[in-house]
Amino acid sequence: MNISLIEKFIEKITHGKKEPLDRFYEIFSARGFLLELDRSSGIVRLTGDSHRDDGEFLEVLQRSDYKKMYNKLHQDAIDEHDNEDRHQNWHGYFEFIDIHMFDIQNNRYLNEIFTHEIPIDLFRLNWERDRYGKYDQFKICDQLPAIRVYDLEPFIARLVKAISSLGISTWSSCEGHWGKPAYIIFDGKYHRIWFQTIFQRFIQKKLNLSCTWDWLGWDERCSIQSTDKEPLELYLEIQTVAKFICDHRISLRNIKKEVCSLLTDEHKNMNQKKLLNTFGGYFDKLM
Repeated sequence: MNISLIEKFIEKITHGKKEPLDRFYEIFSARGFLLELDRSSGIVRLTGDSHRDDGEFLEVLQRSDYKKMYNKLHQDAIDEHDNEDRHQNWHGYFEFIDIHMFDIQNNRYLNEIFTHEIPIDLFRLNWERDRYGKYDQFKICDQLPAIRVYDLEPFIARLVKAISSLGISTWSSCEGHWGKPAYIIFDGKYHRIWFQTIFQRFIQKKLNLSCTWDWLGWDERCSIQSTDKEPLELYLEIQTVAKFICDHRISLRNIKKEVCSLLTDEHKNMNQKKLLNTFGGYFDKLM
């Protein structure tokens, strides 16, 4: 990863944020952590939607040499029990994060925490994941089991977490390397077409976007690339879209519930173009 790129990225997302609390919130939200900021008390914490391991990983990220001491196997799997036994797996960062333990004024430190390429060959899928691409599961799936920040590349992490919060299941993502597009792969056509509907009917109309978002049905992929193949533009737009989704996640989740209540076996057998139009009609009516 180009060090000057990371420094420019940090400068952009923290522009005008001089207070340490605000700066921490922007940097680690951009890194993919789901955070709450209570300005009245000056407390920042992980949200309850975070994965049980996110507190542990965030604590490890206090050190710039975290890669030497934190070597868990990366996984691209869903664990149905991830959101159970909350108290047993609770971390102190779900209540309070001591931001002074993070050297957020140090560019060398920030370069390290935003340089974290995931070795795809280490990913392991599981059978729980397989059913999330199926029609019946799409209809009943509201909010998915949480995804670990540790398993996501830094510049795509926030978008993946945001999409997951809508009950849309993905199984692979890449922030893009060496001028290639970033991408997210969805669990089957229903999840991909539903996110495509949200993007085209809502996000694209509300935000002034400059990157190209391509919908490749052959592998249920959304590919994202800046017009001039500049990664800074790409990563900033990914942040913008992710934040926008998070800001509207409750209403978007509720719309999915209502749409899914209308689906029948007829929709199951629709081709992709017809299903996209049908989803779009429902979305416009409910929005």
